[in-house]
Amino acid sequence: MLGIIRVLTTEDEAVLQEHSRMMKEEFNIDTVSRCIPEQWNGIHNDETLRLAMPKIEALVKSMVEQDGVSAVTISCAADPAVETSRNLVDVPVYGAGEVGAHTALMVSHKVGVLGITPEIPPNIAKILGHNLLDYTRPEGVSSTVDLLAEDAMSRAISACQELVNKGATSILFACTGFSTIGLKRELVKIVNVPIIDLVQAQAIAYSLTT
Repeated sequence: MLGIIRVLTTEDEAVLQEHSRMMKEEFNIDTVSRCIPEQWNGIHNDETLRLAMPKIEALVKSMVEQDGVSAVTISCAADPAVETSRNLVDVPVYGAGEVGAHTALMVSHKVGVLGITPEIPPNIAKILGHNLLDYTRPEGVSSTVDLLAEDAMSRAISACQELVNKGATSILFACTGFSTIGLKRELVKIVNVPIIDLVQAQAIAYSLTT
């Protein structure tokens, strides 16, 4: 069983279980999802990242020891606490950003990245290197919560279309919140390039290594 760590605190069970639902429906993977406490706007700057690190590490240990998971994935594009957590447990620990970036490199050398932060997550930029064409975010979006706005989908689609217009031959989501709102499902109707969804990338990584 795969343990999924959500870095957005939520009391909405449907939101908490969204990544689990996607992995079960699309890949038949059994999962358990947990979220870190007291981060209602997730991770979106250096301070929220600093606060989240020890919470994630504690949750990784708890899921291995108490839930008995065979691997853990930290479902956040910034890969917070991935490296440090690997030193705490004896099971694989994945990061959404790293598996997504490596997936993008398998299909494209001009990767357009869509995120929610002012700058591209450094871990993703490092992996993509010179294959990074450009990075952008939807207008008015600065946290995962903003993606739940009524017009967030249309703004995200417009941002992706701009990346394609600039020459992107693939689109990499740099936020798992795009999975939650079902952006890929709508985007494939409009753009004709591969789209790497981070939840799907995490599921594929788990499938290949367990």
